[in-house]
Amino acid sequence: MENPVYFVFALFILAAVGMPIAFAITVTALLMFLAVGNLKMMAVAQNMVGGVDSFILMAVPLFILAGKVMNSGKVTDRIFSFASALVGHIKGGLGHVNILGSLIFAGISGSAVADAAGLGEVEIKAMQARGYDARFSAAITAASSVIGPIFPPSVPMVIYGGLTGVSVARLFLGGAIPGILMTIFLMAATYIMAVRRNFPREPRPTLVGLVRSFREAFFAILSPVIVLGAIVTGITTATEAAVIAVLYSMLLGFCYRTLRPSDLPRLFVETGVETGVMMLIVSAVGIFSWILTYLMVPQAMMDFIFSYTKSPAVVIALLVVLLLILGCFMNPTPGLVVSVPFILPLAEELGIDLVHLGVLMVLVLAIGLLTPPVGLCVFIVARIARLDVSIVFRECTPYIIALVLVSLLVAYVPQVVLLVPNLLLGKG
Repeated sequence: MENPVYFVFALFILAAVGMPIAFAITVTALLMFLAVGNLKMMAVAQNMVGGVDSFILMAVPLFILAGKVMNSGKVTDRIFSFASALVGHIKGGLGHVNILGSLIFAGISGSAVADAAGLGEVEIKAMQARGYDARFSAAITAASSVIGPIFPPSVPMVIYGGLTGVSVARLFLGGAIPGILMTIFLMAATYIMAVRRNFPREPRPTLVGLVRSFREAFFAILSPVIVLGAIVTGITTATEAAVIAVLYSMLLGFCYRTLRPSDLPRLFVETGVETGVMMLIVSAVGIFSWILTYLMVPQAMMDFIFSYTKSPAVVIALLVVLLLILGCFMNPTPGLVVSVPFILPLAEELGIDLVHLGVLMVLVLAIGLLTPPVGLCVFIVARIARLDVSIVFRECTPYIIALVLVSLLVAYVPQVVLLVPNLLLGKG
């Protein structure tokens, strides 16, 4: 057959011209399949079904639903109030509140989109009411939402675990320190901008006010502790913990009287649609990965790279650059499922820890949520703030730089990722 690299280029061309990524992957795989000429079509169906035949992937719709229930139940308001009491008095107050609120909400939703759409509306309105300009409010909201896929639990890490067989518990724990580092670096960038632009700060709360806001947000903050605690202690699997997250989020919504039974059908439908899109992509990658392996494309790629260098440091730098470019054109989940078949054999050959690799891939691809042309979180917050997306993209530049610095730290200091899982679960 023709050089398979041409078909890989065809995939990116189809995605670039706007074809839905699941269809672009499927069409490319079928073209490669037909070009081989001696394979049975039954293999297509078998590998597409095999791509989603995984118990761990059942956690995906459950974590999505838990985030939607928390959003619908207005739990975000309590999180925002607690974050405001904690860090609002720092220069650029509500910018820091925005970031800390996203860190807390990340431990509930595991999704950047859920953060931008849920907390985003609360945050942007509050910041504009306090005199922050709309472009800064939108940019910091988009940037802080990127913590969602990194800090545990994380929907993209569940996808990665399903694709590679890596422990989801280790992946979740591996995202803890990087998520905190993202928070610190984003807050540092915000502080610098706040000083330059003379942004206000919130009044320092009294001890009574701080305790009251903590009490009101306590059960929301407890959600990730329950989920992670159940997984780490071995009481449940990640999928079973996702069930607990859904039930707990519903219990909170009903107890707070902010969630009604009549809201549930809508949330189920929205979750079903989002999950269907994700699983269609994963299914398409099942046949795509199989045909790539059959044609030894990953091996050819390794031979090409190793003909120039075998240095893990150089290869990791190349991976970071390639993933940053890929993230500009694909959201994290499709970017992850497309790139894993190529990168996994390379990482195994170089001895790169697959937990470290997974957290790094999710982090770098998530930065693409802030970059043109498809930065989804920027589009969401621009709509909320009623701004042109180009303005928000430009305003996000300092935050993109901060997140790239975090990604380089994660890339070259593996213990940033591996410390917590090795400490709590032992060396894998």
